Amino acid sequence: MTPYNPFSLDQRKYLVTGAASGIGKATSIILAKLGAALILADINEEGLKDTLRECGPGNIVLKLDLLESQLIKPKLMETVTGFGQIHGFVHLAGRPYIAPLKAVSETKCKEIFDINTYAAIELAKAFINKNIYAGERGSVVLVSSVYGIVGSAANVAYAMSKAALHGITKSLSIELAVKDIRVNCVAPGFVKTNMLDTANDMFDDNYAQTINKLHPLGLGEPEDVAFAIAYLLSDAAKWVTGSILNIDGGFTAQ
Repeated sequence: MTPYNPFSLDQRKYLVTGAASGIGKATSIILAKLGAALILADINEEGLKDTLRECGPGNIVLKLDLLESQLIKPKLMETVTGFGQIHGFVHLAGRPYIAPLKAVSETKCKEIFDINTYAAIELAKAFINKNIYAGERGSVVLVSSVYGIVGSAANVAYAMSKAALHGITKSLSIELAVKDIRVNCVAPGFVKTNMLDTANDMFDDNYAQTINKLHPLGLGEPEDVAFAIAYLLSDAAKWVTGSILNIDGGFTAQ
């Protein structure tokens, strides 16, 4: 008898954006270990190759610049021709933007919004195409941030891009339910990644200590977020849609 595992992703195929590093890389590795076959997408080709090596055979890479939104659907259409139709996607690609209000740039805001937020809409539009979507038990996971929920100085543009994902999640969950597609979102707190290291470099030595104190359970590891994403993709979450799941070590509980 095959062991019962509602978290298994065996025979499932997904697209993961931002797969070259950080949470995206960790998520890709864990999904592969759970049996999923993956299209690993990012603009960083070298990082993708490294992720691919750790995910093993049966997975492929796709160089994808989310700022070129008009190319998302045709590139994905071309990719699934050989790979096979997919059961969902995880949108992890994103960029930070730390700037006080007086320094916020319209041009930079548009870039952040296009990658962090609007790309999710274009990915969803492509995914529901009958030639791309496998047609059953679909699942989409968008990745937001605690700063889409709580306020923070010098984060107005980044918060805008992440808070918008919550509205997208809820609206798409209703619209796509008829297609047997669930749509959920995870909102991570501060996770030990290169992105956090970059933020730390911009402030004094007390910054890291302050951030750590905001998390009762301490800072997270990329795998902590990846496990939540894997759950939302799996049949264990078959009755979960339209949810925003905080994975933040208690950051937003205070």
